[in-house]
Amino acid sequence: MKKGFTLVELSIVLIIIGLILGMVLKGRQLIESAKVQNLLGQYYKIHAAVNIFYTRYGFYPGDGCTVPNPVNVSACNGTKNGVIDNTNEYLAFWHLLINVTHILSLADRRSIFGTQWHLFYETNRGRTGTWLYFLAANSPPYPPAHVPVQYICQLDQLIDDGEATTGDIVDKTGDPYSPGDDCWSLSGTTNVRIYLMP
Repeated sequence: MKKGFTLVELSIVLIIIGLILGMVLKGRQLIESAKVQNLLGQYYKIHAAVNIFYTRYGFYPGDGCTVPNPVNVSACNGTKNGVIDNTNEYLAFWHLLINVTHILSLADRRSIFGTQWHLFYETNRGRTGTWLYFLAANSPPYPPAHVPVQYICQLDQLIDDGEATTGDIVDKTGDPYSPGDDCWSLSGTTNVRIYLMP
């Protein structure tokens, strides 16, 4: 006579499978949340580095630099207008913070997506200033990196207004999200701008 599984045994197996799946999903959720916190930490570190530099030297890193790799801070002796708004200043910004003053390390410039943080001076959604964004490559023509929209939505909800088209974090690609949306249900990528200064 062949013996099969009883309903109790099958129920126990299903409960165990359910628990394992629940732990896997919760673990994935924790990993995704940790990535968002890491991204937030990177942004705060760059923001703090700008403030430290400004406090020490009285101008923003890169402002007034006429070459992309000044040998020291005093070599930035051009006109200082309080913004980083040309290629020499963009490149000097990172060079001063990483190679000259060592306020940041080279690793601080690499984002959690494996792409480079970059700067650009422009007007986004009516706000003009220097913005951070992600580059797919740190060389001309400086193509923007498209990053998963879920992370940007979550970051926007954590430190800004949660709206894709307003505030300090703006979605340049047009993937819509709003405050209260479930960021993790979104799909696709975005080209994002994060306001840095002044």
